[in-house]
Amino acid sequence: MVTVLAYFRLVRFPILALIALIQYSVRYFILEPMLHINGYELIMTDRQFFYLVFSTVLIAAGGYAINDYFDIKTDRVNKLKRVIVDRYVKRRVAMTLHIVLTSLGFVMASYLSYKLGMWRMSSLFIFVIFTLWFYSTNLQHQTLTGNLAIALMAAFVPLIVGLFEIPLQNAAHPELIAEYGYSIFNIPAYWVIAFSVVLFMLTLIREVTKDVIDIRGDKMFGSFTFPIRFGVKASKSLIIVLYALFGVGLTWAYFNFLSVHIGMGTVFSVLVLLLIFQFILIFRAKTKKHFLYSSNLNNAITVIMIVSLYLIKISIEIYFS
Repeated sequence: MVTVLAYFRLVRFPILALIALIQYSVRYFILEPMLHINGYELIMTDRQFFYLVFSTVLIAAGGYAINDYFDIKTDRVNKLKRVIVDRYVKRRVAMTLHIVLTSLGFVMASYLSYKLGMWRMSSLFIFVIFTLWFYSTNLQHQTLTGNLAIALMAAFVPLIVGLFEIPLQNAAHPELIAEYGYSIFNIPAYWVIAFSVVLFMLTLIREVTKDVIDIRGDKMFGSFTFPIRFGVKASKSLIIVLYALFGVGLTWAYFNFLSVHIGMGTVFSVLVLLLIFQFILIFRAKTKKHFLYSSNLNNAITVIMIVSLYLIKISIEIYFS
């Protein structure tokens, strides 16, 4: 039982579940209702979409396995009690798990791309796999590049849903593009892009925060993360600036697009309060525990943003159908 739980912890099972939730939310809370109100249906079948989600989850799981494989030394300093590799799972098993999961994910994604007539999309999965490997071996120890890489991977989670469905819609309805001179499916595409930007920003902030938390172990093994190179005070300033940019973007989006949707006023008010609390928490943070609180609060904001997609779906179905 302990070994099974160790494998679940190695591949970050809760995060994998969150990845699946995000992709299904984008499909059924953004794309489907926006297509329905205009009289169109999703083109990818439920089975095909499951293949897309499952391949994404497998590649992500493989990425987590290889990250822990290369991060054993720093993890023994930063989070000794949570070390998995060489404690519950042997190193060669972790490497094998990475190869198997990543290969299965890529094969499934490539098969789906071929069946949908979008074989070039398989190159995107190659890019993701390479980025996750390069992050584990090099980027995570560099100044901001590793943070940006992981934030970009987080943005790809919802974006890949739109990158499959929207081109399929355009290919199925060329007469609309000819008639209007542009794709009417750009609107749901913009919503997907906006949500991807949200996950990018929140993940980037969380990754910088985690670098502050892990500064002791990273410094011992020669890393050059932002907190090591510029100090904790500069890191706090960067985090505050990023949260401020996120808050400005959120406010602009609310007053221009979101305020008409059911329940979004309440969601916006809660998010503003949480952001204010984040500012106070980061400004006063002095210990590792304070930054852990901030990271957990970041997770809460992320979950609220995901759940809010359901409110948008309800609003579209009630007021715009």
